[in-house]
Amino acid sequence: MKIKKIVKFAVISIAAVLPFFVSASMVSVGPDNRDVMFQIIHSPMLPAAMTAPKETGTLLLSDSPEYATEDGVLYTDLMKGDCRVYFYHVNQMNGPRKIAVMAYNPSDKAAMIYVNRCQFSRPSDEYYRVGKELSLMYYEMVPTSNKIQIPPLSYAVIGQRINAIAIQPEDLYSGIVDMTLPDMLQIFTVIMPYDANPVDFIKKCRYLDSDAVKLRGSFHGMNRELGLVTPYLPSDGIRYITLADGHIDSFLKGKDIIDNRNSENVGNYGVDYNVNLKTKGKGKIHVYFNPQGGEYAGVVEMLYRDDCKLVEVPPAGVYSIGGNDADAMQYIDSFDAGTDVNIHLMPPGAANLPVRLIIVPDNKVQQFIDQVNADKIRQKQQQIVPKHADSNETLTSGYRKKDKSEKDTVKTEYIDIQIAPAETSLSFSDKNTRAGESNTGIN
Repeated sequence: MKIKKIVKFAVISIAAVLPFFVSASMVSVGPDNRDVMFQIIHSPMLPAAMTAPKETGTLLLSDSPEYATEDGVLYTDLMKGDCRVYFYHVNQMNGPRKIAVMAYNPSDKAAMIYVNRCQFSRPSDEYYRVGKELSLMYYEMVPTSNKIQIPPLSYAVIGQRINAIAIQPEDLYSGIVDMTLPDMLQIFTVIMPYDANPVDFIKKCRYLDSDAVKLRGSFHGMNRELGLVTPYLPSDGIRYITLADGHIDSFLKGKDIIDNRNSENVGNYGVDYNVNLKTKGKGKIHVYFNPQGGEYAGVVEMLYRDDCKLVEVPPAGVYSIGGNDADAMQYIDSFDAGTDVNIHLMPPGAANLPVRLIIVPDNKVQQFIDQVNADKIRQKQQQIVPKHADSNETLTSGYRKKDKSEKDTVKTEYIDIQIAPAETSLSFSDKNTRAGESNTGIN
């Protein structure tokens, strides 16, 4: 019948233009789309050839005993020159405690301390939040220089604000002090009752034994600088840079003078990485962050010649990234080829290492974007357009074949076509979990 043919023609005509309406109703995905990143992480890629690391300064890492069950000196050593103290401890005693960073001048002359940075997190039982918050403050703060003079044969507190924070039972407390010491001084991290006088307390307290993990010591290399052997070109394809795996990028090796043993900073916690990324060619270049060791929470700083971008990993409001997810990735930033970028990050306490920086040329990203968009359009079409069983069969979604026993009568049938709402961008799910045992994490 003519009516039947008209209805069928109308359905086919609408189906023909559906891709236009579907694509118009969808928000095109970008380089930060989760499906695009899934395609990237499963694509062939090669390691970037890196220069030998250049290490400067001395790191005093204090993370053992991580769970402090008694008061005393957590770690100490003689230090001189550019130094960093990185401490990370949990109060497992009854009552509030505090941690002080202190110095002793063993000389018969006055000594100076130039404090360049002094940051500390809010104590909390949410370990990943503590590590990320400290890293965020470290890169947000502009270095300054505060002077402290220590008389001969005397003690002094470095960073009175650190000493003023009360750590409640079961809470984690972490902090960083960067300083320059013209003369040799004895540097301490000390945990004590909150109402104790630090100078009086340190004169009579005991040195604490390390725990089973033994993650403490003095290490050369508080700053590590790496660079590409040759500038990156978009024609190089997808490349990655591995950090803090202990093989491609070695762990710091040093000494624990309290235990009188060799020590290794498994994870390179407290090390400020500076990755010099030189590029050439044309087109956009995209940078991604890929945790390899498990859950991670920190920041990545992108330093350009005239700009700086600080990226939270994971984004604000998300607890961690990478827990039970080998494909976890986060988009960091994009820039034009020919730009030179310095990428800074510091492995924070609680985070699990290693991590990778993945460099992707724009043509690859656009290829994955096109593929994801095509998949989304196809999925929408399948939801909207009725399928044909064969060329002689009527449409089955909202329609049925007329039984041979039925008479030819004119019926009005309606086509219910709905255009799906615009897609919203997807983000990593919030993993509100506590730190657990894993690869190289401080837990």
